Amino acid sequence: MKTRKTVALALSATCMLAALAGCGSGDSGGSSSPGAGDKPKVIIISKSYQNQFYQAAFKGAQDAADALGVDLTTNGPDAESNIPQQVEQLASAVNQRPAAIALAASDPNAVQDTLVQAKSAGIPVIGFDSGVPGDQSGAVVATAATDNEVAGANVATNLLANADVQKALSAGTTDKPAVIGVLAQDSTSGSIVQRVNGFVDAAVTEVEKLPGMQDAVDVSGQEKWTKPSSSPAKVKIVVTVPPTTSQSDIQAAANTILATDGLVSLFAANQDAVNGVISATGDATELNRETGKYKDIFVVGFDAGASQKAAVASGAFLGSVTQDPYQMGYKAVELAVAASKGEAVADVDTGSHWYDNSNITDPQIAILLYD
Repeated sequence: MKTRKTVALALSATCMLAALAGCGSGDSGGSSSPGAGDKPKVIIISKSYQNQFYQAAFKGAQDAADALGVDLTTNGPDAESNIPQQVEQLASAVNQRPAAIALAASDPNAVQDTLVQAKSAGIPVIGFDSGVPGDQSGAVVATAATDNEVAGANVATNLLANADVQKALSAGTTDKPAVIGVLAQDSTSGSIVQRVNGFVDAAVTEVEKLPGMQDAVDVSGQEKWTKPSSSPAKVKIVVTVPPTTSQSDIQAAANTILATDGLVSLFAANQDAVNGVISATGDATELNRETGKYKDIFVVGFDAGASQKAAVASGAFLGSVTQDPYQMGYKAVELAVAASKGEAVADVDTGSHWYDNSNITDPQIAILLYD
């Protein structure tokens, strides 16, 4: 997860003295369910404790713990960048010998030694959210996370379900193709690559269902996603990756896409890309459907954040897809309990959800939309 707002909390001496009693070393506010008794103990450690995304995950985890009769402790550092603090918290968790641990590692390499200790102690570890990519310890037995290809496809299918988008794309010709722009922060991050893969594949499939568009969709812009059409292209999907991940370069790339002749739609594949589009359009005012400079362009995004939610709520963005932190927490605890019993476990896709100005305030969506 990228660019999530965190709130730093001061460490307390009491917490540090009670490290082995349920509060991780360097704890930023971890909590344990009351009246645990002899219940199996599960400890879940996020990348940052007060982050709204992870608070939603903790809500799901607690609901699962209540349903399964588990003593749950939630924990996490005061910021994603505070890697030593999270390592200390993980070490404290291992020392407590819980039934299982769930972890979203801020730095997968930094926790490897501690995960080896968990493995030696017979404590199964469940990854959630970004999990522990490239784990070499063998402690991580499954991960509850978003299937980013499916999530990217979710954006495309909802975009292409819009009648106005279909009409604009159907107007594309070989002389003047209609364009779908994609802004990817980079071409190396696994989650972003998977989202773009899913979006591009689903967009090609959906566009080719339109009359006269069979085999007339070309994908270009980046070698990784180049797919020439077998017939002269009437619709082009153009993927743009800025030279660096700096916000200025991302915004410049967004400006380039917005200036593209024939542009019908723009997909921003992560929160930083969304922020670049919003900055490039005067805080999205130029996307106003009535008066904006880019009023005829349909922008779709990924994740949430205050500015993106505002753009969706106002109609400046057609909509976005959010991950499901609640299910990440819920499924992580389910997997943790199963693994602690010696049951076979496997990775779980925790899903994604389309939201627009018609459902953004629905309770089941609102809980997933962090700032």
